Amino acid sequence: MRHSRSAAYGLPALTLLPMRSHHAVSAGLWRPPAPPIRSNLAIGWRILFGRAPGLLHTLPRDCYTRDIVSVPIGRRPVFIVNHPETIRRICADDREFYPKSDLMISTLMPLLGEGVLISEGERWEHDRKMLEPAFMQMRLEALFPKMREAVDDWMRRLRALPAGTRVELESELSRVTADVMFRVLFSQPIDGEQASKVFQAFDNFQRRSPQFDLRVVLDSDPVRPTSPSHELLNEATQIRGLIESLLDERLLRLDRGEHFIDFAQAVIDARDTNDQPFRRAQLIDQLAVFFLAGHETTASALAWTFFLLSQQPHWLQGMRDELDHTLGDQAFAFADFRRLSVTRKILRESLRLYPPVAFLTRRASREDRFGKLKVPTGSFIVISPWLVQRHHAYWAHADRFDPSRFDEDASAPVTGTYLPFGLGPRACTGAMVAQLEATLLLCEAWRQFDFVPVAPEAVQPVTRVSVRIEGGLPVIIRARSPPT
Repeated sequence: MRHSRSAAYGLPALTLLPMRSHHAVSAGLWRPPAPPIRSNLAIGWRILFGRAPGLLHTLPRDCYTRDIVSVPIGRRPVFIVNHPETIRRICADDREFYPKSDLMISTLMPLLGEGVLISEGERWEHDRKMLEPAFMQMRLEALFPKMREAVDDWMRRLRALPAGTRVELESELSRVTADVMFRVLFSQPIDGEQASKVFQAFDNFQRRSPQFDLRVVLDSDPVRPTSPSHELLNEATQIRGLIESLLDERLLRLDRGEHFIDFAQAVIDARDTNDQPFRRAQLIDQLAVFFLAGHETTASALAWTFFLLSQQPHWLQGMRDELDHTLGDQAFAFADFRRLSVTRKILRESLRLYPPVAFLTRRASREDRFGKLKVPTGSFIVISPWLVQRHHAYWAHADRFDPSRFDEDASAPVTGTYLPFGLGPRACTGAMVAQLEATLLLCEAWRQFDFVPVAPEAVQPVTRVSVRIEGGLPVIIRARSPPT
């Protein structure tokens, strides 16, 4: 039993039971790629001399052990919040006083406009209610056949490759998840050229996102938000242009009397209390939100899970044994989703170690207190799934890969310490959709193939809009050896 370090900040002390592991010591567990945990002084020197290659490399030990970390440099106060009750307050109870940060909005607005991911207040409430019928279209059982078609097409494409073909796996996963979302949103597949353009545009967009540049964060001013670069605007325009062309094609087909039942149609048909629809630009905004959330974050989660499985033969064999026992030689069916406990544990542990979104940033719109700490108006608030899900007070062997921590008889995570899909009213509405899609892709891919990283020792995380693998993940694809 351990206690959260809260006394110094006047925060409620939590008595926590770390999630049980079947392993006695962390020394027997694998530590997957992550920056080394360094002292505050060591991190300070690395930042000063420009030796921190990315935002994840600037996080000192305090960020993994303390409840609240106040960053004493920069143009405005910065607070990193790990305390579960404070996280719940920011994300739920007092969320109206903690809107999305100006950096997050300036980063994503060129792509998402006023979509529900970044809108606030009355606009968010209005649009969220309008979209409720569209959310009903996201029933898992109704979406599964569309996912199944996209995954089957991907499997056929992989089987057609020559033995031992080298591919860039992140690109492949981005392509297939984009195909899934095209079918879910517009009831049509994405073609190869479109998929390549989407992946490249998203990759470029993420590289140019100012929210994940430490120098931009420390120099940011809420009164004078950072303007997006011309390059970022161009990438956003390309992505929105693809969605715009699909929307225009749909509207033209509707004018010809055709009928559709899918997510895009539900958004087109949405009406507010005054019976007003979304305007054309607003339709593009909302569709862009769901394309980003359903494509980019799922591709990130899958890339890391594929890599983890490739390095952990014990867990890979456990997943395959479960699939052989549960599915036999039958295709993955919707009813199998909840029957695969080993696969579910592996995916949950992958999402813990590599949450698709590493940092959720907010702005304090009024003065507040975190325990004894004064939080001035305009403060930059960071809630980091990356940090809280690796926090030493809440997780046993926090930086080790151990899916057994999610055994059915293990202690459940403390609310506010497991946030791969956010928390509160603005948590990801498509969380179960993403998990179904990821489970289907994992099962079908690893039943048929091995994915062998070319340089596993070089794999390192980098945080952009999602947590990606620096330099991508080249792998050799081999048909699975038949069981002996």
